[in-house]
Amino acid sequence: MPHDRRKAALKAWKTIRTKRAFVKARAAEAASKEALKAYAIDAGWRVAFFEGKTGSPRTGIIDAVAFRLTKKNSDAIEIKLIQLKGGKAGVSGREIARLKEAATLARVEWMIAAFDGETLHVLPEVE
Repeated sequence: MPHDRRKAALKAWKTIRTKRAFVKARAAEAASKEALKAYAIDAGWRVAFFEGKTGSPRTGIIDAVAFRLTKKNSDAIEIKLIQLKGGKAGVSGREIARLKEAATLARVEWMIAAFDGETLHVLPEVE
């Protein structure tokens, strides 16, 4: 009997420890997003975050995209690919290299979307 209680207590301790870490990580992530949004607004950028359907962060090096129209030419756009860090997470050289590589792989294409009140017409058609 004491052995069973000991196992149960150990299991409960591990569960609590895991949940605390998860809560801390979520809080750090949320704070990082808010800080980035505030920074972007102050600098004249808009930000879009890449998340899974549940709102959880997705895998991959790009966590967000900041974008704005250039000041000199309203037909030109500036885009920044962002790796978001939170809490005590540091930045590694490997992550910087991956983010730089992602920037070289980025593709820009054009698209027109026209809504006639009933149907959205897209040119060129998206597959």
